[in-house]
Amino acid sequence: MLDSTNKESKMKKKISLLAVCMAAQFMVGSASAAPIFFTERAEFNAAAGALSFEGFEGSWTQTGGVANFDGFSISETAGNANNLYHAEQAGGGSFSVTEGSDSVWFDDLNGASLGNFIFSANAITALGFDITVTRENSPLVSVTGGVSDTIALVENTSSFWGVIDLSGFNSISFDVSGSGWVGFDAVSYGQAAAVPEPTSLALLGLGLVGLGFSRKKKTI
Repeated sequence: MLDSTNKESKMKKKISLLAVCMAAQFMVGSASAAPIFFTERAEFNAAAGALSFEGFEGSWTQTGGVANFDGFSISETAGNANNLYHAEQAGGGSFSVTEGSDSVWFDDLNGASLGNFIFSANAITALGFDITVTRENSPLVSVTGGVSDTIALVENTSSFWGVIDLSGFNSISFDVSGSGWVGFDAVSYGQAAAVPEPTSLALLGLGLVGLGFSRKKKTI
């Protein structure tokens, strides 16, 4: 009878340990397999950690619809006249500026233009910014390239959009439904805070389970 009880106890321990390992690997696998999107900057910052920042302050130049910044470039492509616009708070009119006094815009008035962020040097895992569209009827902005998403906006109202994708991406494009001006400001970008590897989580789970059994054994 005692031997049977001991065998049953050992079997329960093995099943518990296996379940912990599988759960840990599943959680990390699920987290790293799909991008995570954010609509609140505070939540994005908390999840991503320290990132580089670009507020488009001061002067910058463009060549052929391409403007270069520290670590990335923004371009307008596929339009009839590819051109980026430097909106300033003093004379921007309906062109929103959410940080400092400057922002960058592209013109999608023909409905065919794309606004692109290109990170040519190194793939990034986190990107977030304020985005504004000058178009009526709550326009939709399609996100393509490194990640895919759809952003629902209100005309002339800035919204935050962010993504963390641990698989990394080098480029991302934006296309407003119909036509309109699309603006970006307060861009945070770079490598998101690292997450524990599956092995690390599994070992942590094993340690917790082992500690639980040890305490249980001492109280018997």
